[in-house]
Amino acid sequence: MKKKIFTLIIFFSFIKIFALENIKINNENLSPYFDISTRKYNYFTNSSNIKIVVKSSKGENVSGSGIFEIKDGKNIFYVESDKMGKYEINVFKNYKKDISDKCILTDLSIEGYDINFNTNTHEYKININEEKNLNINYETIGKSNVKVIGNGNFNKTDNLIEVVCGNNDYKIHALKSINVSKNIETKEEYKTMSYTSKEILKVVIVIISSSILVGYFYILFIKK
Repeated sequence: MKKKIFTLIIFFSFIKIFALENIKINNENLSPYFDISTRKYNYFTNSSNIKIVVKSSKGENVSGSGIFEIKDGKNIFYVESDKMGKYEINVFKNYKKDISDKCILTDLSIEGYDINFNTNTHEYKININEEKNLNINYETIGKSNVKVIGNGNFNKTDNLIEVVCGNNDYKIHALKSINVSKNIETKEEYKTMSYTSKEILKVVIVIISSSILVGYFYILFIKK
């Protein structure tokens, strides 16, 4: 029992040694507050530059800190530890923190498909297989009253799915192949085979009939 407890102490001590302690931007906390188990964060600013500061533990190699220029809208940065993995930080320039009356879609993904989502891009196309519906995930800021319309009954070549977030409408065209040409070819092949069989039958009937007539005339005239 003592041996097991000692092993657990060593294990948790090891994690603590190689755990990121904090990530800050412009000496301000992220949203939500940094926690080692949370992998995605948001930060709001009106500045043209940000300074990412990463506080790491001894013996841990970390990348992603530094001073960066940012553009209006959403900017994505990554902080990566060789021991604890990758953390994503979404930096929003010229967005107000108090946007409780709005709905802003910050992330949109479809399981099994890469749409390379961008907040300012409102139309996407994917080629689907035989799925009855898609597993659509999203993240929002402000009100989370998101409506997903048309996710199912994919029986057309172009199936429209709409993700509505407040006044923003994102369209996903789920393109599906329908084997119409294959069916037509099969029918044509069937018709061709049927037509050939009838012709052969006609030829056989003519040959048999001719043989009977020849035999009849032979008996009637030549044998006499």
